Parts: sequence; structure tokens; C-alpha cells
Amino acid sequence: MKKLFVLFALMVIAFTSYAQVYKMYKTRNYHNQLRLNTMTGEIQQIQDDGQSWEICSAREILGDKEGRFRLYETQNMWTFIMLDTYTGKNWQVQFSVKGEDYMFAAPINIFSLAYPEKSSNWTNRFQMFATDNMWTFILLDSYNGRLWQVQYSTQDLDNLFCIPINKYELVENNERCIFSIQPLTSMYQYYLINDNTGDMWKFQWSTKGDDYRWIERFR
Repeated sequence: MKKLFVLFALMVIAFTSYAQVYKMYKTRNYHNQLRLNTMTGEIQQIQDDGQSWEICSAREILGDKEGRFRLYETQNMWTFIMLDTYTGKNWQVQFSVKGEDYMFAAPINIFSLAYPEKSSNWTNRFQMFATDNMWTFILLDSYNGRLWQVQYSTQDLDNLFCIPINKYELVENNERCIFSIQPLTSMYQYYLINDNTGDMWKFQWSTKGDDYRWIERFR
């Protein structure tokens, strides 16, 4: 029995110590995949004939934590959004079969949304959620409940933005994921939920302007 326990413990340690530095993402073009370095944010387009191209250079050259960067597929088959889950920075990533001139990583938000700034293992702190509007995502700080509306565009790269829905922390001095969101019947409205306490808020995003974005405590 003791030997079995030791073997099980070793298996658990081996499993938890495994980390995926490089992650492959399928695209809707059957001949191409994207390879993401989850530590640095470097992205390569890999073609099944052996060719490859760098779409995005490393965003965090000294990155040393696996799983820091993630790619989110959009409804546009050529476009993904890359998120730095530590800071909330994000980029519109475009791959192409037309050549390198059509491959790029355009910044949507270049400023860290995590404060106070410090060196910490914040993996999965920031999370993104697709909405029923193909151009819009919701960005959540799962530590303190702050929310942003993230917009991408394939027609006008000057129309990329990350706008706050609520500017203030709902919980202070927390360093683990406790907030989640759930959609409502209206495509523009969601619940924000503190999974620890059960506290809930209702919020709305909008394409009409700041006056239509709001959040209120649910009672």
C-alpha cells in the first residue's frame, strides 16, 4: 500500500510539473495552424507543406511562465485575438495565405490593466469572452471584477479599442480567480458573479457609446 501511495504521489508531481510552452491552434484554413509560445507571445503560422512564418514576435521577451498568453478565435476565419493573461494587454492577430504583407499582430490595448504593478504569477487572471456580436469581446479581470469591451476590426485598424465598462475594483487585495460572467437574454447584457460570496451585478456593453455601458448591483 505504501509503495502504491508513493507511486501515485510521483504521478501527481509529474503531471502538475508538465507545462505546455508551445500550443497549436487550428484555423479554418485546413492547411495552416498557429503555434503560440505561451511564455512570450511569439506566434508562427505553420503550413502543412513545411513552410512557416512569424506573425508576431515575442511580446514578453523575459517571459518564464507557461500559459501566460492565449489565443481566442473570432468569427472571422483569418483573425484571432491574443491575450496576455497577466496584464490584460491584447492584440489582433491576422494570418493569411496571400503572403507576409497580410500577416500581422496589431495592438488593441498596449497598457497593463493589472495594478499595482508587480512581479507575480497571474496566469488566467484576465479572461476574454466572445459575444453574439462578431466584432466584440468582453475582457474580465477575474481577481477584482473589472470589465472592458474589446473591439477588433478587419476593415479599419484605427477602430480597435478596449473600453472600460466599470472602472473600479469590486474586491481589493485579492490574488486568485473569483469572478465569472454569464450571458442574459439580451446579447448586450450579462451577470457578473463573485463565485466566493454569490454577490451579483448586471452589466451592459454597447456599440452606441459610453452612455449605454453600465453596471449595477443585482439585488
